Amino acid sequence: MFKIEEIDPVHYRKQTRKSTMIIMGIFITIGFITARLTIVYFGESFNNHIALNFLGAFAGLLITFGIVNAFFIDANWMKEAMYAWRLKRHLMSIYNVMNRLKDAADQGDVEAFKILRFYQLGTEQMYRLENNSHELIELKSQMRELESKMKEMSIEVNQTEFVMDSVDGYRNQN
Repeated sequence: MFKIEEIDPVHYRKQTRKSTMIIMGIFITIGFITARLTIVYFGESFNNHIALNFLGAFAGLLITFGIVNAFFIDANWMKEAMYAWRLKRHLMSIYNVMNRLKDAADQGDVEAFKILRFYQLGTEQMYRLENNSHELIELKSQMRELESKMKEMSIEVNQTEFVMDSVDGYRNQN
């Protein structure tokens, strides 16, 4: 289950910049080392040093990915970035069945209403975190419309929790 958390947008942007800079620093260091090592060890066998540099940098990228995934994924400085990644992943799973969800909601499907509301609340949060005020304005009218329909049907509008399996029924429809 995924739950929308309250995060200060300024703090979010600060922390994601910090985590990006740390990961970039790790990659640059490892990338330079692996690029240099490919030239040292394979430079005499191959004439194309540019290709070897790219190969070494790619190896550095894979090593960096492994290090971040193994050691830093749960680090405190990665918390906000991982939260946003997970939220975007859930929003994308909903977006992939959006037309089916809208059709089901038009037919009165309560679960479809709840999923659509979670999608709107999650999207609203991402727009706020990323300081995308233009898209936020457009989203607000859609949110009011769905909220009024949900109130008419006596459905709770504060849908801040989401279970990924809840979209499976809509994904498998023809």
